[in-house]
Amino acid sequence: MSDFERQHPVAAVSRAFTLIRGNFITILVFLFVGAQSENFPFLWWIAGGFGFLLIMGILNWWRFLYKVEDGILHIKSGVFVRKNIYLTKDRIQVIDVTSGIIQRMFGLVRLDIQTAGSSSRQAALEAITREKAKEINWILREDAESASGIGLSFDSDTVPAEDSITIKVPYKELLIAASTSGSFGIALSIIATIFSQLEPLISESEYFEYLFSLLPSQTDTIMIITIIVIFVLFAWFMSFFSTLLTYGNFQLEVKKKELVVSRGIFEKKRITVPFNRIQAIHVTEGIIRQPLGYASLHLESAGYGDDKGTGSIVLFPLIKQKNILPLLNEVLPDYEKELNGIKPPSRSLRRYLIRSALPVSVVTAALYWFLNFNIFIWVLPAASIFWGWLKYREAAVGWGGDIFLMRSRRLSKSTAYIKKKRVQDATIIQSPFQKWRNLCSIQMYVASGDQGKSFTVRDIELDDGMKLLDQVRKNGRIDYLFSEDDINKISLPGWA
Repeated sequence: MSDFERQHPVAAVSRAFTLIRGNFITILVFLFVGAQSENFPFLWWIAGGFGFLLIMGILNWWRFLYKVEDGILHIKSGVFVRKNIYLTKDRIQVIDVTSGIIQRMFGLVRLDIQTAGSSSRQAALEAITREKAKEINWILREDAESASGIGLSFDSDTVPAEDSITIKVPYKELLIAASTSGSFGIALSIIATIFSQLEPLISESEYFEYLFSLLPSQTDTIMIITIIVIFVLFAWFMSFFSTLLTYGNFQLEVKKKELVVSRGIFEKKRITVPFNRIQAIHVTEGIIRQPLGYASLHLESAGYGDDKGTGSIVLFPLIKQKNILPLLNEVLPDYEKELNGIKPPSRSLRRYLIRSALPVSVVTAALYWFLNFNIFIWVLPAASIFWGWLKYREAAVGWGGDIFLMRSRRLSKSTAYIKKKRVQDATIIQSPFQKWRNLCSIQMYVASGDQGKSFTVRDIELDDGMKLLDQVRKNGRIDYLFSEDDINKISLPGWA
């Protein structure tokens, strides 16, 4: 591939659809507002907007040239400002293959060759043949096994390599994952944003009066409750089907040198992550999934996991807590999974409770006294005190062998495994109040996405924090052993 090539012309259409999807909410509001106006040249503006996007897609396709030579991917792109991007094979973190609806219609794939630099997001080949993707992968990776993997079809009857292990998500657990998805809050916020823009038009519509008349009791309270219920149900359905379509046909393939994650129903995606590029593994237990005994597994890579620049990749969307350690032992046997650790001392509890309850109590008091809210609003400070206790109970840090373990809670409980050689930065943080109580917070960074990923445990003993920091500075394996009479000593990670 010594000469520059262009992508398939379908890349022009794919690029235009990408621009439309990125501005979907704006376009939706524009369509609704324009349709209600008699003086606005609605159809002309819509036709002109879509025509402009299509022209930009064609220009981007025509000006985008690429070639692979001597293990370097060279890309020339840009309509008005010309850019030259060089990606060397020794910097590649993740190879991401996507087969969207448009690409699949023409037997094409999208190839993302992701590195630790932000330029990799501009290096996506949006429409090339599977054979070309296989060739580029072979040249950049010089690995016949991975090259053959990228040439596999996305069909369910794909046969994995003999020395690989294939793990799939049962259909029942996929439904549970969709039902308890954390994207519910995102969907609800999107619906609320759209409604806030359209509410003046809806309230003046004759359909609003008709729907209002159908309510059993035509009062403001009933109307507000009905709207909230409709919002919640609609957001849940959006979250449910979005998760189902995203993680349908999920498959984790463990090969000799890499992990391959395949997922998606309409937009099928295949992510290849070499073992030596994994920066950290973390287990997330959401506020709904944890009581049900479920969690999700993620890995951090210095490459980009999505278009927003985050390096987090879903390793397994849903798994029972009791199966986490067996799965990790099968997928990542070189990670030590069960370690000794320490929790914050009992005098830290007060700090956790104050941080959690004080802001909520101040806001609740203002709402109660100045806006005459119902007395039941004081349930919120009580709940925040309980939440602070949960944060204190879950906080812990451990180390042993060549692994650090960081466990904490925000909304979800997070347990992170970090290899010592992957720690980019370890920091001891001590506020004046912590100094008075002889406490500190420990924070560790790993390379992930644009700005890295941090894991923090608050209010541990200062001596324990300094011992952990000392282990980060030392060469070789971790040699510190916990004292048997340490009252804060615990066994981690603590899953059943």
